[in-house]
Amino acid sequence: MAVQPSPLRVVSARAAPAPLLQVDGVSLEYRTPERVVRATHQVSFDVHAADRFVLLGPSGCGKSTLLKAVAGFVAPCEGEIRLEGSPVSAPGPDRIVVFQEFDQLPPWKTVRQNVMFPLMHSRAISRREASECALHFLDKVGLANFADAYPHTLSGGMKQRVGIARALAMRPKVLLMDEPFSC
Repeated sequence: MAVQPSPLRVVSARAAPAPLLQVDGVSLEYRTPERVVRATHQVSFDVHAADRFVLLGPSGCGKSTLLKAVAGFVAPCEGEIRLEGSPVSAPGPDRIVVFQEFDQLPPWKTVRQNVMFPLMHSRAISRREASECALHFLDKVGLANFADAYPHTLSGGMKQRVGIARALAMRPKVLLMDEPFSC
């Protein structure tokens, strides 16, 4: 019995969606008193909307430096970083970073006020709306019961989660997290 090959069928003629974030041939360097250190060399990758992308490597291989470059804090010496097709040249609210060294909560503000702070200063929303948004994201990270606590009363991991809630509340296009669960 002869098997007939199935006819070729085109499932979709649509083009794939453009990447949200493109890192194209990026090399990063920084200076020490003794020399210039190459942190990354011609790194390239694309990240699409709703992707979860992990940079994995040994300590000192350039992961944090690359995240800082994507955030706009460090300029590449070679290559380009693009968000929605536009070059990244400075920090912006469309890319929020949660750094691993997280003791960045103003101690005179409550947990809720820490999450509300960037909302109040970067958007035209009311204090009530900012408070509701803060409580929503504090609930998402399991800290709604600590909304009126001050940072000095929290563990390191809880402070990390406040930082994550604060970042999520800004609704960035890209959330960059540098070892946010290291505590």
